[in-house]
Amino acid sequence: MSYNRGMAYQVLYRTYRPAKFSEVVGQDYIVKTLTNAIRNNKIAHAYLFAGPRGTGKTSIAKLFAKAINCQDFKEEACDSCANCKAYLEGNHPDIIELDAASNNGVDDIRQIIEQVPYAPMLGKYKVYIIDEVHMLTTQAFNALLKTLEEPPAHAIFILATTDPQKVIPTVLSRCQRYNFSKINPYEIRKRTMEILQKEGIPYEEKAVEEIARMAEGGMRDALSLLEQCLSYNPDALNLEDVEHIFGLTSTPEEVDLYLRVHDQKVSDVIEKLRAMYIKGSDTKRLAVDLLEIVKDALVYSDQGKERLLNKLTAMEAQSILNRIDINSLFNDAKNLEDLITREKQNQNFLTYLELCLIKMAEYQSKPDKKVPVKQKEEKVETKEEEKEEVKAEPVVEEVKEVPEITVVDPDMDFLLAILLNANKDLKISDQIIYNKLDLYAYEPEKRKFYQLLIGTELFASNKDAIIICGNRTQADNINTRSINEELYCFINKEFGIDKMVYAIDQVRKNELINMYKKTPVDRRNKPVYVEKYKIEEKREATPEEKLKDLFGDVLKVEE
Repeated sequence: MSYNRGMAYQVLYRTYRPAKFSEVVGQDYIVKTLTNAIRNNKIAHAYLFAGPRGTGKTSIAKLFAKAINCQDFKEEACDSCANCKAYLEGNHPDIIELDAASNNGVDDIRQIIEQVPYAPMLGKYKVYIIDEVHMLTTQAFNALLKTLEEPPAHAIFILATTDPQKVIPTVLSRCQRYNFSKINPYEIRKRTMEILQKEGIPYEEKAVEEIARMAEGGMRDALSLLEQCLSYNPDALNLEDVEHIFGLTSTPEEVDLYLRVHDQKVSDVIEKLRAMYIKGSDTKRLAVDLLEIVKDALVYSDQGKERLLNKLTAMEAQSILNRIDINSLFNDAKNLEDLITREKQNQNFLTYLELCLIKMAEYQSKPDKKVPVKQKEEKVETKEEEKEEVKAEPVVEEVKEVPEITVVDPDMDFLLAILLNANKDLKISDQIIYNKLDLYAYEPEKRKFYQLLIGTELFASNKDAIIICGNRTQADNINTRSINEELYCFINKEFGIDKMVYAIDQVRKNELINMYKKTPVDRRNKPVYVEKYKIEEKREATPEEKLKDLFGDVLKVEE
Protein backbone atom coordinates (compact mmCIF):
# COMPACT_ATOMS: atom_id res chain seq x y z
CA MET A 1 0.00 0.00 0.00
CA SER A 2 1.42 3.34 -1.05
CA TYR A 3 -0.13 5.30 1.84
CA ASN A 4 1.61 3.40 4.60
CA ARG A 5 4.94 2.71 3.02
CA GLY A 6 7.93 3.69 5.07
CA MET A 7 10.27 4.78 2.27
CA ALA A 8 10.15 8.14 0.43
CA TYR A 9 6.54 9.19 0.74
CA GLN A 10 4.54 10.63 -2.14
CA VAL A 11 1.28 12.48 -1.59
CA LEU A 12 -1.84 10.78 -2.93
CA TYR A 13 -2.46 13.10 -5.87
CA ARG A 14 1.07 12.39 -7.16
CA THR A 15 0.92 8.67 -6.40
CA TYR A 16 -2.36 8.36 -8.28
CA ARG A 17 -1.66 10.80 -11.11
CA PRO A 18 -3.08 9.18 -14.27
CA ALA A 19 -0.46 6.95 -15.95
CA LYS A 20 -2.72 6.18 -18.94
CA PHE A 21 -5.44 7.99 -20.86
CA SER A 22 -7.96 5.45 -19.54
CA GLU A 23 -7.22 6.59 -15.95
CA VAL A 24 -8.09 10.24 -16.65
CA VAL A 25 -11.27 11.25 -14.81
CA GLY A 26 -13.98 13.44 -16.27
CA GLN A 27 -12.39 14.71 -19.52
CA ASP A 28 -13.55 12.04 -21.96
CA TYR A 29 -14.04 14.23 -25.03
CA ILE A 30 -10.55 15.74 -24.71
CA VAL A 31 -8.92 12.32 -24.33
CA LYS A 32 -10.83 10.94 -27.31
CA THR A 33 -9.93 13.93 -29.53
CA LEU A 34 -6.23 13.76 -28.67
CA THR A 35 -5.97 9.98 -29.16
CA ASN A 36 -7.73 10.29 -32.52
CA ALA A 37 -5.28 13.02 -33.54
CA ILE A 38 -2.32 10.74 -32.71
CA ARG A 39 -3.87 7.75 -34.47
CA ASN A 40 -4.62 9.78 -37.63
CA ASN A 41 -1.30 11.68 -37.48
CA LYS A 42 -3.08 15.06 -37.31
CA ILE A 43 -1.08 16.66 -34.50
CA ALA A 44 -1.18 20.44 -34.17
CA HIS A 45 1.91 22.46 -33.33
CA ALA A 46 0.37 24.35 -30.37
CA TYR A 47 -2.30 23.48 -27.82
CA LEU A 48 -3.93 25.50 -25.05
CA PHE A 49 -5.35 23.53 -22.11
CA ALA A 50 -7.61 25.86 -20.10
CA GLY A 51 -9.76 25.09 -17.08
CA PRO A 52 -10.11 25.10 -13.27
CA ARG A 53 -7.37 23.78 -11.01
CA GLY A 54 -7.04 20.06 -10.43
CA THR A 55 -8.98 18.98 -13.53
CA GLY A 56 -6.11 17.18 -15.31
CA LYS A 57 -4.52 19.78 -17.60
CA THR A 58 -0.89 18.99 -16.74
CA SER A 59 -1.55 15.25 -16.43
CA ILE A 60 -3.06 15.05 -19.92
CA ALA A 61 -0.28 17.26 -21.32
CA LYS A 62 2.33 14.77 -20.02
CA LEU A 63 0.39 11.75 -21.27
CA PHE A 64 0.02 13.39 -24.68
CA ALA A 65 3.76 14.14 -24.80
CA LYS A 66 4.51 10.50 -23.99
CA ALA A 67 1.95 9.15 -26.49
CA ILE A 68 3.10 11.16 -29.53
CA ASN A 69 6.67 9.92 -29.04
CA CYS A 70 5.65 6.30 -28.38
CA GLN A 71 7.01 3.94 -31.04
CA ASP A 72 4.05 1.54 -30.76
CA PHE A 73 1.01 3.68 -29.93
CA LYS A 74 -2.42 2.07 -30.33
CA GLU A 75 -5.13 3.10 -27.89
CA GLU A 76 -2.48 3.87 -25.25
CA ALA A 77 1.26 4.36 -25.13
CA CYS A 78 3.03 0.97 -24.96
CA ASP A 79 5.17 1.79 -21.86
CA SER A 80 7.84 -0.59 -23.15
CA CYS A 81 9.67 1.26 -25.97
CA ALA A 82 12.75 3.42 -25.33
CA ASN A 83 10.71 6.67 -25.39
CA CYS A 84 8.10 5.41 -22.94
CA LYS A 85 10.76 4.06 -20.57
CA ALA A 86 12.62 7.38 -20.62
CA TYR A 87 9.35 9.19 -19.82
CA LEU A 88 8.51 6.80 -16.98
CA GLU A 89 11.98 7.26 -15.51
CA GLY A 90 11.49 11.03 -15.66
CA ASN A 91 14.47 11.81 -17.89
CA HIS A 92 13.11 12.03 -21.45
CA PRO A 93 15.36 14.61 -23.18
CA ASP A 94 12.64 15.77 -25.60
CA ILE A 95 9.89 16.56 -23.06
CA ILE A 96 10.65 19.94 -21.51
CA GLU A 97 8.50 21.44 -18.74
CA LEU A 98 8.47 25.07 -17.63
CA ASP A 99 6.58 26.48 -14.65
CA ALA A 100 5.64 29.98 -15.80
CA ALA A 101 4.54 30.92 -12.28
CA SER A 102 8.18 31.15 -11.21
CA ASN A 103 9.93 31.40 -14.61
CA ASN A 104 7.89 34.04 -16.35
CA GLY A 105 10.50 36.44 -17.73
CA VAL A 106 11.60 37.02 -21.31
CA ASP A 107 15.01 35.43 -20.58
CA ASP A 108 13.33 32.17 -19.46
CA ILE A 109 11.40 31.97 -22.73
CA ARG A 110 14.47 32.85 -24.82
CA GLN A 111 16.34 29.88 -23.33
CA ILE A 112 13.59 27.62 -24.68
CA ILE A 113 13.38 29.35 -28.06
CA GLU A 114 17.12 28.95 -28.62
CA GLN A 115 16.75 25.14 -28.24
CA VAL A 116 13.64 24.77 -30.48
CA PRO A 117 15.46 24.58 -33.89
CA TYR A 118 17.55 21.57 -32.80
CA ALA A 119 16.18 18.13 -33.74
CA PRO A 120 14.85 15.75 -31.04
CA MET A 121 17.46 13.56 -29.35
CA LEU A 122 15.35 10.44 -28.78
CA GLY A 123 11.73 10.85 -29.89
CA LYS A 124 9.94 12.11 -32.97
CA TYR A 125 8.86 15.41 -31.38
CA LYS A 126 10.23 17.92 -28.89
CA VAL A 127 7.33 18.80 -26.60
CA TYR A 128 7.35 21.98 -24.51
CA ILE A 129 4.83 22.03 -21.64
CA ILE A 130 4.42 25.53 -20.17
CA ASP A 131 2.28 25.44 -17.03
CA GLU A 132 0.41 28.51 -15.73
CA VAL A 133 1.23 30.25 -19.01
CA HIS A 134 -0.94 33.27 -18.11
CA MET A 135 1.79 34.31 -15.65
CA LEU A 136 4.22 35.16 -18.46
CA THR A 137 5.06 38.83 -18.91
CA THR A 138 3.97 40.67 -22.06
CA GLN A 139 7.57 40.66 -23.31
CA ALA A 140 7.80 36.88 -22.74
CA PHE A 141 4.55 36.33 -24.67
CA ASN A 142 5.85 38.42 -27.55
CA ALA A 143 9.12 36.48 -27.58
CA LEU A 144 7.17 33.20 -27.77
CA LEU A 145 4.81 34.50 -30.45
CA LYS A 146 7.18 34.23 -33.43
CA THR A 147 8.06 30.62 -32.60
CA LEU A 148 4.37 29.70 -32.26
CA GLU A 149 3.68 31.35 -35.63
CA GLU A 150 6.35 29.42 -37.58
CA PRO A 151 7.51 26.44 -35.50
CA PRO A 152 9.73 23.68 -36.89
CA ALA A 153 7.86 20.44 -37.73
CA HIS A 154 9.37 18.60 -34.75
CA ALA A 155 8.29 21.16 -32.08
CA ILE A 156 4.98 21.03 -30.20
CA PHE A 157 3.89 23.50 -27.51
CA ILE A 158 1.31 22.69 -24.84
CA LEU A 159 0.26 25.72 -22.81
CA ALA A 160 -1.75 25.09 -19.63
CA THR A 161 -3.62 27.80 -17.72
CA THR A 162 -6.35 28.37 -15.16
CA ASP A 163 -6.91 31.91 -16.48
CA PRO A 164 -7.05 31.97 -20.30
CA GLN A 165 -8.34 35.58 -20.31
CA LYS A 166 -4.83 36.74 -19.38
CA VAL A 167 -3.24 35.04 -22.39
CA ILE A 168 -2.74 37.59 -25.18
CA PRO A 169 -5.12 37.14 -28.16
CA THR A 170 -2.32 36.68 -30.69
CA VAL A 171 -1.11 33.61 -28.76
CA LEU A 172 -4.65 32.27 -28.30
CA SER A 173 -5.33 32.47 -32.03
CA ARG A 174 -2.33 30.23 -32.80
CA CYS A 175 -3.34 27.42 -30.43
CA GLN A 176 -5.83 24.58 -30.63
CA ARG A 177 -7.85 25.23 -27.50
CA TYR A 178 -9.31 22.60 -25.13
CA ASN A 179 -11.57 23.71 -22.29
CA PHE A 180 -11.35 21.42 -19.27
CA SER A 181 -14.54 21.27 -17.22
CA LYS A 182 -15.00 20.70 -13.50
CA ILE A 183 -15.21 17.00 -12.75
CA ASN A 184 -18.61 15.54 -11.92
CA PRO A 185 -18.96 14.73 -8.17
CA TYR A 186 -19.99 11.20 -9.16
CA GLU A 187 -16.65 10.70 -10.97
CA ILE A 188 -14.74 12.14 -8.01
CA ARG A 189 -16.54 9.82 -5.58
CA LYS A 190 -15.91 6.82 -7.80
CA ARG A 191 -12.18 7.57 -8.18
CA THR A 192 -11.75 8.34 -4.47
CA MET A 193 -13.34 5.02 -3.49
CA GLU A 194 -11.10 3.17 -5.97
CA ILE A 195 -8.03 4.72 -4.32
CA LEU A 196 -9.25 3.87 -0.80
CA GLN A 197 -9.86 0.28 -1.90
CA LYS A 198 -6.33 0.05 -3.37
CA GLU A 199 -4.93 1.44 -0.13
CA GLY A 200 -6.99 -1.08 1.87
CA ILE A 201 -8.58 1.66 3.95
CA PRO A 202 -12.22 1.17 5.06
CA TYR A 203 -14.50 4.15 4.44
CA GLU A 204 -18.01 5.49 4.86
CA GLU A 205 -19.71 6.50 1.62
CA LYS A 206 -21.13 9.65 3.23
CA ALA A 207 -17.58 10.73 4.09
CA VAL A 208 -16.50 10.27 0.47
CA GLU A 209 -19.55 12.27 -0.67
CA GLU A 210 -18.59 15.19 1.59
CA ILE A 211 -15.03 15.19 0.26
CA ALA A 212 -16.32 15.15 -3.34
CA ARG A 213 -18.63 18.07 -2.55
CA MET A 214 -15.89 20.13 -0.91
CA ALA A 215 -13.52 19.47 -3.84
CA GLU A 216 -15.84 21.56 -6.08
CA GLY A 217 -14.92 19.72 -9.27
CA GLY A 218 -11.18 19.29 -8.68
CA MET A 219 -9.80 15.74 -8.46
CA ARG A 220 -6.50 16.96 -7.03
CA ASP A 221 -8.34 18.95 -4.35
CA ALA A 222 -10.34 15.83 -3.44
CA LEU A 223 -7.17 13.79 -2.95
CA SER A 224 -5.57 16.59 -0.91
CA LEU A 225 -8.63 16.67 1.36
CA LEU A 226 -8.52 12.86 1.60
CA GLU A 227 -4.82 13.06 2.52
CA GLN A 228 -5.64 15.44 5.35
CA CYS A 229 -8.32 13.10 6.70
CA LEU A 230 -6.03 10.07 6.55
CA SER A 231 -3.29 12.00 8.34
CA TYR A 232 -5.77 12.52 11.19
CA ASN A 233 -6.99 8.90 11.15
CA PRO A 234 -4.90 6.52 8.98
CA ASP A 235 -7.08 3.50 9.80
CA ALA A 236 -10.43 4.58 8.31
CA LEU A 237 -12.32 7.40 6.63
CA ASN A 238 -15.36 8.35 8.73
CA LEU A 239 -17.97 11.05 8.21
CA GLU A 240 -17.53 12.16 11.82
CA ASP A 241 -13.81 12.78 11.24
CA VAL A 242 -14.44 14.69 8.00
CA GLU A 243 -16.99 16.94 9.72
CA HIS A 244 -14.64 17.50 12.67
CA ILE A 245 -11.55 18.30 10.55
CA PHE A 246 -13.26 20.73 8.17
CA GLY A 247 -15.81 22.21 10.56
CA LEU A 248 -18.81 20.73 8.76
CA THR A 249 -22.28 19.94 9.98
CA SER A 250 -24.35 17.06 8.65
CA THR A 251 -27.15 17.75 6.18
CA PRO A 252 -29.88 16.48 8.57
CA GLU A 253 -28.56 18.91 11.23
CA GLU A 254 -28.65 21.79 8.74
CA VAL A 255 -32.15 20.89 7.59
CA ASP A 256 -33.26 20.75 11.23
CA LEU A 257 -31.77 24.22 11.85
CA TYR A 258 -33.51 25.60 8.77
CA LEU A 259 -36.90 24.15 9.76
CA ARG A 260 -36.52 25.61 13.28
CA VAL A 261 -36.18 29.05 11.65
CA HIS A 262 -39.54 28.52 9.95
CA ASP A 263 -41.09 27.33 13.19
CA GLN A 264 -40.18 30.83 14.48
CA LYS A 265 -38.25 29.33 17.39
CA VAL A 266 -35.65 32.12 17.39
CA SER A 267 -34.10 31.29 20.76
CA ASP A 268 -33.80 27.61 19.77
CA VAL A 269 -32.18 28.61 16.46
CA ILE A 270 -29.61 30.85 18.15
CA GLU A 271 -28.78 28.21 20.78
CA LYS A 272 -28.38 25.50 18.13
CA LEU A 273 -26.27 27.76 15.90
CA ARG A 274 -23.94 28.72 18.76
CA ALA A 275 -23.63 25.06 19.81
CA MET A 276 -22.53 24.26 16.25
CA TYR A 277 -20.02 27.14 16.35
CA ILE A 278 -18.54 25.98 19.67
CA LYS A 279 -18.26 22.44 18.27
CA GLY A 280 -16.08 23.86 15.46
CA SER A 281 -18.53 24.36 12.60
CA ASP A 282 -17.46 26.80 9.88
CA THR A 283 -20.24 29.43 9.87
CA LYS A 284 -19.39 30.61 6.34
CA ARG A 285 -19.65 27.05 5.02
CA LEU A 286 -22.91 26.66 6.98
CA ALA A 287 -24.39 29.75 5.28
CA VAL A 288 -23.45 28.34 1.85
CA ASP A 289 -24.96 24.97 2.81
CA LEU A 290 -28.23 26.62 3.89
CA LEU A 291 -28.40 28.43 0.54
CA GLU A 292 -27.79 25.10 -1.21
CA ILE A 293 -30.66 23.56 0.79
CA VAL A 294 -33.02 26.37 -0.25
CA LYS A 295 -31.92 26.06 -3.88
CA ASP A 296 -32.47 22.29 -3.88
CA ALA A 297 -35.96 22.71 -2.42
CA LEU A 298 -36.84 25.26 -5.12
CA VAL A 299 -35.48 22.99 -7.86
CA TYR A 300 -37.44 20.02 -6.53
CA SER A 301 -40.63 22.10 -6.29
CA ASP A 302 -40.75 22.41 -10.08
CA GLN A 303 -41.09 18.85 -11.36
CA GLY A 304 -39.74 16.73 -8.52
CA LYS A 305 -36.62 15.55 -10.35
CA GLU A 306 -34.26 14.04 -7.76
CA ARG A 307 -31.34 13.80 -10.19
CA LEU A 308 -31.12 17.62 -10.12
CA LEU A 309 -30.55 17.72 -6.35
CA ASN A 310 -27.02 18.32 -5.10
CA LYS A 311 -27.32 18.25 -1.33
CA LEU A 312 -30.77 17.07 -0.31
CA THR A 313 -32.46 13.72 -0.82
CA ALA A 314 -35.94 13.71 -2.35
CA MET A 315 -37.46 13.01 1.07
CA GLU A 316 -35.63 15.95 2.69
CA ALA A 317 -36.67 18.28 -0.15
CA GLN A 318 -40.28 17.14 0.11
CA SER A 319 -40.32 17.60 3.89
CA ILE A 320 -39.20 21.23 3.42
CA LEU A 321 -41.81 21.88 0.73
CA ASN A 322 -44.53 20.41 2.96
CA ARG A 323 -43.84 23.07 5.59
CA ILE A 324 -42.49 26.11 3.72
CA ASP A 325 -44.14 28.02 0.87
CA ILE A 326 -42.32 29.13 -2.29
CA ASN A 327 -42.41 32.85 -1.39
CA SER A 328 -40.59 32.13 1.86
CA LEU A 329 -37.96 30.04 0.05
CA PHE A 330 -37.23 32.89 -2.37
CA ASN A 331 -37.00 35.35 0.53
CA ASP A 332 -34.57 33.05 2.36
CA ALA A 333 -32.45 32.65 -0.77
CA LYS A 334 -32.17 36.44 -1.11
CA ASN A 335 -31.21 36.94 2.56
CA LEU A 336 -28.57 34.20 2.48
CA GLU A 337 -27.21 35.39 -0.86
CA ASP A 338 -26.82 38.96 0.47
CA LEU A 339 -25.06 37.62 3.58
CA ILE A 340 -22.60 35.48 1.61
CA THR A 341 -21.90 38.29 -0.90
CA ARG A 342 -20.87 40.63 1.94
CA GLU A 343 -18.88 37.92 3.71
CA LYS A 344 -15.51 39.71 3.36
CA GLN A 345 -16.93 42.87 4.96
CA ASN A 346 -18.31 40.99 7.96
CA GLN A 347 -15.63 40.67 10.62
CA ASN A 348 -17.84 38.69 13.03
CA PHE A 349 -19.66 36.40 10.60
CA LEU A 350 -21.51 34.49 13.34
CA THR A 351 -23.36 37.64 14.42
CA TYR A 352 -24.42 38.44 10.86
CA LEU A 353 -25.59 34.87 10.28
CA GLU A 354 -27.68 35.06 13.46
CA LEU A 355 -29.25 38.31 12.25
CA CYS A 356 -29.93 36.75 8.86
CA LEU A 357 -31.75 33.77 10.43
CA ILE A 358 -33.77 36.11 12.68
CA LYS A 359 -34.86 38.11 9.60
CA MET A 360 -35.89 34.87 7.89
CA ALA A 361 -37.93 33.86 10.97
CA GLU A 362 -39.50 37.34 11.20
CA TYR A 363 -40.66 37.08 7.58
CA GLN A 364 -42.76 34.05 8.56
CA SER A 365 -44.67 36.03 11.19
CA LYS A 366 -45.75 38.86 8.85
CA PRO A 367 -49.48 38.45 8.24
CA ASP A 368 -49.38 40.47 5.00
CA LYS A 369 -46.39 38.75 3.41
CA LYS A 370 -48.48 37.45 0.50
CA VAL A 371 -50.42 40.69 -0.17
CA PRO A 372 -49.59 41.99 -3.66
CA VAL A 373 -47.84 45.37 -3.83
CA LYS A 374 -50.61 46.84 -6.03
CA GLN A 375 -53.16 46.36 -3.26
CA LYS A 376 -51.17 48.69 -1.02
CA GLU A 377 -50.48 51.25 -3.75
CA GLU A 378 -54.06 51.53 -5.04
CA LYS A 379 -55.56 52.94 -1.83
CA VAL A 380 -57.14 56.29 -2.81
CA GLU A 381 -58.15 59.07 -0.43
CA THR A 382 -61.89 59.81 -0.87
CA LYS A 383 -64.06 62.56 0.41
CA GLU A 384 -65.84 61.88 3.69
CA GLU A 385 -69.27 61.76 2.03
CA GLU A 386 -68.07 59.31 -0.67
CA LYS A 387 -66.51 56.81 1.69
CA GLU A 388 -69.71 54.85 2.14
CA GLU A 389 -70.34 54.58 -1.60
CA VAL A 390 -66.82 53.59 -2.65
CA LYS A 391 -66.10 49.95 -2.05
CA ALA A 392 -62.65 48.71 -2.95
CA GLU A 393 -62.80 45.45 -4.82
CA PRO A 394 -60.61 42.88 -3.13
CA VAL A 395 -57.46 41.94 -4.99
CA VAL A 396 -57.47 38.19 -5.38
CA GLU A 397 -54.05 36.59 -5.66
CA GLU A 398 -53.91 34.01 -8.40
CA VAL A 399 -53.52 30.58 -6.89
CA LYS A 400 -51.84 27.90 -8.94
CA GLU A 401 -53.66 24.61 -8.98
CA VAL A 402 -51.74 22.00 -7.03
CA PRO A 403 -51.96 18.53 -8.53
CA GLU A 404 -53.59 15.98 -6.26
CA ILE A 405 -51.18 13.37 -4.91
CA THR A 406 -52.71 9.90 -4.95
CA VAL A 407 -51.53 7.57 -2.21
CA VAL A 408 -51.53 3.79 -2.27
CA ASP A 409 -52.54 3.19 1.35
CA PRO A 410 -53.71 -0.39 1.84
CA ASP A 411 -55.79 -1.13 4.90
CA MET A 412 -54.57 -3.41 7.65
CA ASP A 413 -56.81 -6.34 6.63
CA PHE A 414 -55.29 -6.34 3.15
CA LEU A 415 -51.75 -6.21 4.55
CA LEU A 416 -52.61 -9.00 6.97
CA ALA A 417 -53.84 -11.12 4.05
CA ILE A 418 -50.46 -10.63 2.33
CA LEU A 419 -48.64 -11.51 5.55
CA LEU A 420 -50.71 -14.67 5.99
CA ASN A 421 -49.65 -15.76 2.47
CA ALA A 422 -45.97 -14.90 2.99
CA ASN A 423 -43.20 -17.43 3.48
CA LYS A 424 -39.53 -17.38 4.43
CA ASP A 425 -38.16 -18.74 1.11
CA LEU A 426 -39.79 -15.95 -0.91
CA LYS A 427 -38.45 -13.37 1.53
CA ILE A 428 -34.90 -14.74 1.18
CA SER A 429 -35.24 -14.73 -2.61
CA ASP A 430 -36.52 -11.14 -2.74
CA GLN A 431 -33.74 -9.95 -0.42
CA ILE A 432 -31.66 -9.56 -3.61
CA ILE A 433 -33.19 -6.07 -3.91
CA TYR A 434 -31.38 -4.98 -0.74
CA ASN A 435 -28.24 -7.02 -1.40
CA LYS A 436 -27.67 -5.14 -4.67
CA LEU A 437 -29.06 -1.75 -3.61
CA ASP A 438 -25.62 -0.15 -3.19
CA LEU A 439 -24.94 -0.66 -6.91
CA TYR A 440 -27.42 2.11 -7.66
CA ALA A 441 -26.09 4.66 -5.15
CA TYR A 442 -24.22 6.65 -7.80
CA GLU A 443 -26.22 5.92 -10.95
CA PRO A 444 -27.93 9.26 -11.75
CA GLU A 445 -31.07 7.71 -13.24
CA LYS A 446 -31.53 5.05 -10.54
CA ARG A 447 -30.17 6.78 -7.45
CA LYS A 448 -33.69 7.83 -6.40
CA PHE A 449 -34.58 4.17 -5.78
CA TYR A 450 -31.48 3.79 -3.61
CA GLN A 451 -32.54 6.87 -1.60
CA LEU A 452 -36.09 5.56 -1.45
CA LEU A 453 -35.20 2.13 -0.03
CA ILE A 454 -32.03 2.77 1.96
CA GLY A 455 -32.76 2.37 5.67
CA THR A 456 -35.87 0.27 5.08
CA GLU A 457 -36.10 -3.50 5.57
CA LEU A 458 -37.96 -6.30 3.83
CA PHE A 459 -40.68 -7.37 6.29
CA ALA A 460 -42.67 -9.99 4.36
CA SER A 461 -43.05 -11.41 0.87
CA ASN A 462 -45.60 -13.58 -0.91
CA LYS A 463 -45.95 -14.50 -4.59
CA ASP A 464 -47.61 -11.18 -5.57
CA ALA A 465 -46.53 -8.54 -3.06
CA ILE A 466 -43.75 -7.31 -0.79
CA ILE A 467 -44.17 -5.43 2.47
CA ILE A 468 -41.24 -3.26 3.54
CA CYS A 469 -40.79 -1.32 6.76
CA GLY A 470 -39.21 2.11 7.29
CA ASN A 471 -39.95 5.35 9.06
CA ARG A 472 -43.22 7.24 8.52
CA THR A 473 -41.78 9.64 5.89
CA GLN A 474 -40.31 6.76 3.87
CA ALA A 475 -43.59 4.84 3.99
CA ASP A 476 -45.58 7.87 2.83
CA ASN A 477 -43.16 8.49 -0.04
CA ILE A 478 -43.14 4.87 -1.22
CA ASN A 479 -46.93 4.66 -1.03
CA THR A 480 -47.37 7.76 -3.22
CA ARG A 481 -48.95 6.29 -6.34
CA SER A 482 -46.56 7.72 -8.96
CA ILE A 483 -43.48 6.72 -6.94
CA ASN A 484 -44.96 3.33 -6.14
CA GLU A 485 -45.54 2.65 -9.82
CA GLU A 486 -41.95 3.65 -10.69
CA LEU A 487 -40.62 1.40 -7.91
CA TYR A 488 -42.71 -1.53 -9.21
CA CYS A 489 -41.27 -1.05 -12.72
CA PHE A 490 -37.73 -0.72 -11.31
CA ILE A 491 -37.67 -3.98 -9.34
CA ASN A 492 -39.45 -5.76 -12.19
CA LYS A 493 -36.85 -4.65 -14.74
CA GLU A 494 -33.71 -4.86 -12.56
CA PHE A 495 -34.45 -8.02 -10.56
CA GLY A 496 -37.22 -9.79 -12.48
CA ILE A 497 -39.52 -9.51 -9.43
CA ASP A 498 -43.12 -8.97 -10.56
CA LYS A 499 -44.58 -7.87 -7.23
CA MET A 500 -46.31 -4.84 -5.78
CA VAL A 501 -44.49 -3.03 -2.96
CA TYR A 502 -46.31 -1.69 0.09
CA ALA A 503 -44.56 0.29 2.83
CA ILE A 504 -45.40 0.51 6.52
CA ASP A 505 -43.84 2.23 9.50
CA GLN A 506 -42.82 0.60 12.78
CA VAL A 507 -46.18 1.27 14.42
CA ARG A 508 -48.12 -0.54 11.68
CA LYS A 509 -45.54 -3.33 11.66
CA ASN A 510 -46.11 -4.02 15.37
CA GLU A 511 -49.86 -3.86 14.84
CA LEU A 512 -49.61 -6.34 11.94
CA ILE A 513 -47.54 -8.76 14.02
CA ASN A 514 -50.14 -8.68 16.81
CA MET A 515 -52.96 -9.28 14.30
CA TYR A 516 -51.01 -12.18 12.78
CA LYS A 517 -50.54 -13.85 16.18
CA LYS A 518 -54.28 -13.66 16.89
CA THR A 519 -55.31 -15.06 13.49
CA PRO A 520 -56.41 -18.73 13.48
CA VAL A 521 -54.09 -21.12 11.64
CA ASP A 522 -56.82 -22.22 9.23
CA ARG A 523 -57.06 -18.70 7.78
CA ARG A 524 -53.45 -18.76 6.58
CA ASN A 525 -52.43 -19.30 2.95
CA LYS A 526 -55.87 -18.25 1.67
CA PRO A 527 -55.60 -16.65 -1.81
CA VAL A 528 -55.37 -12.85 -1.83
CA TYR A 529 -55.90 -10.77 -4.96
CA VAL A 530 -53.20 -8.12 -5.64
CA GLU A 531 -53.80 -5.80 -8.57
CA LYS A 532 -50.49 -4.98 -10.28
CA TYR A 533 -49.55 -2.03 -12.43
CA LYS A 534 -49.61 -2.53 -16.17
CA ILE A 535 -46.22 -1.95 -17.77
CA GLU A 536 -46.64 -0.54 -21.26
CA GLU A 537 -43.54 -0.91 -23.39
CA LYS A 538 -42.79 2.22 -25.37
CA ARG A 539 -42.47 1.47 -29.07
CA GLU A 540 -39.97 3.61 -30.96
CA ALA A 541 -41.64 5.64 -33.70
CA THR A 542 -40.85 4.75 -37.31
CA PRO A 543 -39.01 7.31 -39.51
CA GLU A 544 -42.30 8.01 -41.31
CA GLU A 545 -44.10 8.67 -38.00
CA LYS A 546 -41.29 10.97 -36.83
CA LEU A 547 -41.50 12.97 -40.09
CA LYS A 548 -45.26 13.21 -39.79
CA ASP A 549 -44.94 14.37 -36.20
CA LEU A 550 -42.41 17.07 -37.13
CA PHE A 551 -43.80 18.26 -40.45
CA GLY A 552 -47.44 17.13 -40.37
CA ASP A 553 -48.84 20.54 -41.34
CA VAL A 554 -46.43 20.90 -44.26
CA LEU A 555 -47.24 17.42 -45.57
CA LYS A 556 -50.97 18.18 -45.49
CA VAL A 557 -50.47 21.34 -47.58
CA GLU A 558 -48.41 19.45 -50.19
CA GLU A 559 -51.11 16.74 -50.48
